[in-house]
Amino acid sequence: MKAAEKLWLELVKERAHLNADCTADKVGQEAILCQEAMGNFLNGLVKQITIHPKSNWWWNADIRERWKAVRRDKMSRHNSEEATKMKAELQKLIGQSKKKMWSESLQNLRGAEVWRAA
Repeated sequence: MKAAEKLWLELVKERAHLNADCTADKVGQEAILCQEAMGNFLNGLVKQITIHPKSNWWWNADIRERWKAVRRDKMSRHNSEEATKMKAELQKLIGQSKKKMWSESLQNLRGAEVWRAA
């Protein structure tokens, strides 16, 4: 908290304070400054992750349970229509999860991050 406070004081010491006469544009600029400053500070504290096609960032509890069921069925050597249906449902669920996570990831990008994602 002390480091964040120090960073903030450095950023705002030469900026004018907001008052009742401020325009919406000025308030918006200050909000962006706050967001960027906190984002930069917090990014310095946490381990950065990268998402690539081989990442399992889309894996969740529902997929884990369905995957276990498909594996159990495979281990018992069932090659039934039901097993085929279970595999297809698992693949559909994985596709939906990947699409959702990728969409959420793209919505949170800013500035040059958009081009890195592309």
